[in-house]
Amino acid sequence: MLRIQVCVLIVIAIFILIENLRAREVTLQFGELNLTVKELSLNLDEIFKVKDYRSIDKSLNGLQVGNLELEVKRVAFAVDASMATLREAKDYDFLITHHGIFWSKSEKIVSGIYEKVKWLIDNDLSLYCVHLPMDAHPVYSHSRVLSDFFGFHNPIPFANYKGINLGIISIAGFNFSEILKKIEIHNKHILYYKKFKEYVEKVAIVSGSGYSFFEESLEHGVDLFITGDTSHQIYSLAEEYGVNLIFAGHYFTETFGLIKLMEYFRNQEKLEVNFILKNTNL
Repeated sequence: MLRIQVCVLIVIAIFILIENLRAREVTLQFGELNLTVKELSLNLDEIFKVKDYRSIDKSLNGLQVGNLELEVKRVAFAVDASMATLREAKDYDFLITHHGIFWSKSEKIVSGIYEKVKWLIDNDLSLYCVHLPMDAHPVYSHSRVLSDFFGFHNPIPFANYKGINLGIISIAGFNFSEILKKIEIHNKHILYYKKFKEYVEKVAIVSGSGYSFFEESLEHGVDLFITGDTSHQIYSLAEEYGVNLIFAGHYFTETFGLIKLMEYFRNQEKLEVNFILKNTNL
């Protein structure tokens, strides 16, 4: 019996070691890098595997505008590369956003895009966008970080989109009112919620515009579906299956992965970081 117990402990220790190494693989690649725009961009490209998303994401992921040789000392983070965000990031060297300014390879640099590109160049501000590569990332996905934020556990990927998973199914073990209250503390502009039952054992989370994955979540027997955008069409189905709904806001649900990434950057002694909050309340 003692030998069996020792073997079990060894297996558990090996599992924890492997999981820790996996986490290090996606967070410690910055290492001793010289902080130029080029090197920082290349490391982010590797962490988020942006090349793998070229055929499935309409967003132009990676460095969208930048002088490759400039040094990076100050890094800003934001959901949207709006003009208001760019103005607030004026004194930073590098801006990482979830939504960039280029959404196809053939966009013309005119009007609003021209103004943004000009502002970036005039202020030596590099813009890096990470859209679906963040949504599907095992560590920095908004859905995964949201699950951790709520204190849920045993997350498994779901919400398949062109071969990648954009959402998380987790075990909750909380009352609906507890979950809702935690959101309301941080976000006063929940778009909509509906309670059909109080106790929530299993929950599905898809950040942003994830309502199209509601039917897939039913296959997992969830008690609560959390996403950003609202959808009239899933209400009746939710009522029939008794699945609670929380539409917490597109913007709100897509801050979490960026904030987790920012906290990693904050631990790098050479870097000053800041999150630029421009909540659309949508």
